[in-house]
Amino acid sequence: MTTRDTIFVAVREARTESRRIEVGPTRIGSGDIRVYVDISHMSSSTKRRAWRLVDPEMRNRRAQRLENAALVLASLNVVAVVFGSVEPLYSAFSVWFDWFGHVSVLLFTILFVIRLWAVPVKTGSRGSTGRLRFVRRPFVLLDLVVIVGYWFGVLFVPGSIGWVRVLWLARMFNLPRLQRSRIRFRRVLVAQRDDLSIAFIGSGTIALLASTLMFFVERGAQPEAFSSIPAALWWAIVTLTTVGYGDVVPGTPLGRLLGAITTFGGVAFFALPSSILAAGFMDERARERQASNEADDAGTESIHSKLGHSQTRCPHCGEALDSTGTEQV
Repeated sequence: MTTRDTIFVAVREARTESRRIEVGPTRIGSGDIRVYVDISHMSSSTKRRAWRLVDPEMRNRRAQRLENAALVLASLNVVAVVFGSVEPLYSAFSVWFDWFGHVSVLLFTILFVIRLWAVPVKTGSRGSTGRLRFVRRPFVLLDLVVIVGYWFGVLFVPGSIGWVRVLWLARMFNLPRLQRSRIRFRRVLVAQRDDLSIAFIGSGTIALLASTLMFFVERGAQPEAFSSIPAALWWAIVTLTTVGYGDVVPGTPLGRLLGAITTFGGVAFFALPSSILAAGFMDERARERQASNEADDAGTESIHSKLGHSQTRCPHCGEALDSTGTEQV
């Protein structure tokens, strides 16, 4: 052999040179034989197997076990943050609290990296655009915020941002059994967004107007309590929501009259969002029942039509039957 030959041992045709591993070269006579192995198929196969395991929407047993374990670990982190805020308890077990946080977030970081690496095998999620679309998912974005916030605190501001793990409590909303409720709630918000916007704008307007008027009415009598409009806004919010802490109250007759009017405004406007959502949920449930009934009726009609068609001919001789079910002569 007098010329240089190159032999590719490939599972399938390689797309880029970077996905080939050189096994050779091997010298035979006067020529060199370079042997390459294409790992593209093996890489894709590994990604598919990894994605089937780490995909949060996968319904196979191993993926569900992994997702349940992640949920349990996230819940334990929330419990650790809550009990870690008790100073005597944290002082006695500070090492355990810190190492549990580090190990937990490290495991979630590894899981997040594996998901980000394997997600291109999913249909419609190929390339950097697909990875970015995957990261924009609410619960994936939640994990990213917690992971980045936690490691930022550990590296630059130790002991100041470990509380960010409390956000993992929102993972409870990702339970499979709550999927229908999440979809229903999203539909209600979308359907009622205009009415909710009007209610919130009206409530905000009343709160700002009440705090402004109370500032000018009470600032002379209570300069500390109503020192500014933002300070009076606290009183307006507490009054409009009918909480009434009693830490700041108007003292002048005009101020008390304004307080009474503000309370009635709170009953009228701050109760609207809950009423709008309740009405939206009732409408959504009614639509779901109607759709279910229509589907049942369609299935029943389909069965009846098939039965009616089968009864138009005699099952023995195949002759057409009249409306009474007797053979036409």
